[in-house]
This record gives sequence, C-alpha cells and structure tokens, in this order.
Amino acid sequence: MNLLFWSSNKPLRMLWRVEKDGRVSHLVGTAHFFPHSFSRAFTRLMRDVTTVFFEGPLDEASSAHIGEYGRQGQDVPTFVDALTPEAVAEINHILRDRIDGQNGEAWLWALVERKPVYFESFTQGVRPWAAFFSIWQTYLGWKYSMDMEGYQVACRLGKNIHFLETLEEQLAVLDNIPLERITRQLNDVKNWAVYKNEYVKSFLGGDLAKMVTLTTHFATRGQVVIGERDRIFFERMQPFLAREGVLAFVGFPHIPGMTQLFLNDGYTVTQASI
Repeated sequence: MNLLFWSSNKPLRMLWRVEKDGRVSHLVGTAHFFPHSFSRAFTRLMRDVTTVFFEGPLDEASSAHIGEYGRQGQDVPTFVDALTPEAVAEINHILRDRIDGQNGEAWLWALVERKPVYFESFTQGVRPWAAFFSIWQTYLGWKYSMDMEGYQVACRLGKNIHFLETLEEQLAVLDNIPLERITRQLNDVKNWAVYKNEYVKSFLGGDLAKMVTLTTHFATRGQVVIGERDRIFFERMQPFLAREGVLAFVGFPHIPGMTQLFLNDGYTVTQASI
C-alpha cells in the first residue's frame, strides 16, 4: 500500500445532494488542481450511479489537442506588455525556483521549452490562457487534477461518462477569457501565497461562500466562464436526471448558479460530505 497516497486523501466537503421524485444525484464542486487526492471519496460516490458527467473531454486525444491548440499563439494578443516589471521579475524568480528545484513536470514542457529566461519561455508564441495556466500551475506545484482523478476512477469502475460541453466549446471559452483578468491576477503575484493558503483551507472546509469571495478576481471567474455555462450544463443533464441519479463534476464556481437552477426546478438541494 502506498501510505503517502492514502495520507493525501481528504474528505470531500464541496459536495451537493440534489433530489427529486426519489432520484438522488450529487454535484462535486471541483478545484481543477489541488494538493490532495479525493479518490476514495470519488470511488464511494460512484458506487451507486451509472452515469458520471464532467465539464469537458478528458481523454488523451482531447488533452493532446488542447495542448497543441494552446501552442498556436503567434498571432493572438498577449498580456505581457500590461504586466509590471516587478511582477515579471517575481514570476520569473518563482518559475526558476520551481523548475530548477523539481526539474519540471513533464506536462509543462508540452507548452514551453527550457530556456534561461523562464517567463519568456512560458509566454512567447502561446495563447494567453495557456501561458497563464502553465505559470499558475507551476507556481502551485499541485499534482492532483480533481477532474482527471474523477475521470480515471469513472473509467476504472466502468461508468457511463458524458461531457457537458464539446472540445470546441471549451476552447472557445478559454480563448474568450479577458486579457485584463489574466493581467490582474499575474500582476498581483505578491499576494499569491496568502491566496493559495486560504484557498486550500476554505476548500477543505467546504466553505463555498468563502471560496466564491476569495476567487472573485481569479482570471477564469468572469461571466464568460461561469454564467451562461451554468444553464448549459444544467440543461444537458436533464435527459439523464429525468430517469436516474447521476454524479456530476463541475468547477465549484458553477455550484451557486447550478444549485439555484435545481431549486427552481423543484429539487431539494443540500450540502453533503463524504
């Protein structure tokens, strides 16, 4: 038994039970990257369902396509000129320490090449969202993806897997993340450590209100990424919800809007834990 793996597993409190006409479903509010595993909780949740939903495609071919698309940024606007020299220097320092200290995670080099000036390696010739996410995840150093971990458990258990949006829809959302939101978060590098610690604490505690407030200025929390997609996700689940209980993995910022849609449709919604 891998004791490190099991010790990293945590209880899942970002979980909502939705019930109507005797059919019980669950929504997992995911933090797309996290320092701890929830595989035991995911396994328990999937025992009683046939169908599991995820936001967008997670198979290897789709992941490879996203990586390739992210590298096609030669002729798109960049946020680099809007960053302060102080922010660039600090980000470059973070990247150098993380990569030199850990030799880099393999997936990072799908977007960048190793060069002496790390910040330039992460931002030149790639799409803004790809640059941002590679910088942000390198800073965090978190090895778990809740979405991918859930997907792997669902595959292992032989569940019916459905995605709530197409790959093309997902890429369109990424391309429409406003540059000013990316710029604001990168320029705020001095507060990243405080944000990171509060993020983990609040998520593990299941404090959705605190998480929503804490991440208000995060690059992907704008109307383009949330808002309309809440309704789309809810509507695409409806044919399944009408006949069975399901399990759905959606980013936690979608939970307030989606649970309100469930309530409006006559469901009982309660926060749970496992």
